[in-house]
Amino acid sequence: MLVVDTTKNNHIFPIKVEPACLLKWNWSTIYFNSGSTASCHRTEKYAIDPGNFSNFHNVPEKIRDRQAMLDGQWPGHGCEYCRNVEQAGGISDRQYQLKLQGDPCQHPPELNTDPAATEITPTILEVYFTNTCNMACIYCGPQFSSKWENENRKFKSNFVNANTAFNVQSSFNNPHYNKMTSALWDYLVEKDRYLTLRRFHILGGEPFLLDEMDDVINFWDKHKNIDLVISVITNLNIPHKRFKQYMEKFKQLIIDRKIWKIQITASLDAWGKEQEYTRYGLDLSLWEKNFDFLVDQPWVTLSINSAISALTIKQMPALIEKINQWNSLRGTEIRTDDNVFGEPIHYSFNTTGSYDNPYIFGKDIFDQDFNKILQLMSDKTETDRAVKLQIQSIADTLKKSLKDENKIKDLKNYLTLLDQRRNTNWKQTFPWLVDILPN
Repeated sequence: MLVVDTTKNNHIFPIKVEPACLLKWNWSTIYFNSGSTASCHRTEKYAIDPGNFSNFHNVPEKIRDRQAMLDGQWPGHGCEYCRNVEQAGGISDRQYQLKLQGDPCQHPPELNTDPAATEITPTILEVYFTNTCNMACIYCGPQFSSKWENENRKFKSNFVNANTAFNVQSSFNNPHYNKMTSALWDYLVEKDRYLTLRRFHILGGEPFLLDEMDDVINFWDKHKNIDLVISVITNLNIPHKRFKQYMEKFKQLIIDRKIWKIQITASLDAWGKEQEYTRYGLDLSLWEKNFDFLVDQPWVTLSINSAISALTIKQMPALIEKINQWNSLRGTEIRTDDNVFGEPIHYSFNTTGSYDNPYIFGKDIFDQDFNKILQLMSDKTETDRAVKLQIQSIADTLKKSLKDENKIKDLKNYLTLLDQRRNTNWKQTFPWLVDILPN
């Protein structure tokens, strides 16, 4: 029988000074392909010393940023994003994380004795191994997609505005890759740090296409942490048989009480042909087949994460409707002392910073679309309401935005160059854009 322990202790972040951010203390991302680290996807990446890998969460730059927050200052280096959102009256990523803190966001143990500690142990570890990926999303690039990288090598062309996605470059520039990946497992074993982790995230590229996925499963099979949530962020555009085989391995880890939970976060922004254009290489029917399988697995914590793009906002309501349908099939959440089944599908999102940023279109363009999205979104739980508030803040920010015709022209050029490479047609896919984009 599949048993899942739900008796977990919540730990509230003890640092109350503004603008302290929970992620700066408990979260660490390692980009193995470049040998760098960050504590938020919106901030700068900092180099890891290959001779002192175990210090990746306490590199000098991270300590500097934590100290600035303790001193009541925004540290910069990418934190301006949340600062600007908050100053505009919106709900920032920082505020969202603080609002939802609990066991998945448990703070480092050092804060239990010193709430001002700046050298700490992460409780959330996120790893990017290589860029192996079978898709080339328009807002991505070669650093996270081998399909992008191979396309660049084939066409050998750079975008006139130095768009990094078009740069002919190798994303793999870490000569210490093997040493660092080996050091990761050593780091977790040393001082039993693997027991401190509450979440272990695997990203890509596409994780289910990586050889390193087997290393992950083998490690946690040998190092039991019943408090651990393993989270895989996937494009779900992978052969169904291969996907089911990996899910059976994760299920066995839970049955054997080696970990607490497995969370699958499937990336999707919208529903329809527009999504297959923006997430180039996506077979939406295969995605749906894999997701339908997950809906029938109540032991899986299931999420969908969207990149809010100007090109997919108009199809977001169709995706929200699909989520509502899947939730109706998933049934009512059932909890006992030892089990939790049928949890509702969680929804999360981020905004793209590429040419398809919706703010460049100014107000009114997406008003009706966001009205539909907000009407369809659930508000049953605190998490639902927090996500809905963030969507509302994007809609409110859009109403204050000014149209930027130069950036709209850049978007047009970008899509035209993509069409030349990929034999696609943005004008047919997004007819509403034709009249909006300047000639």
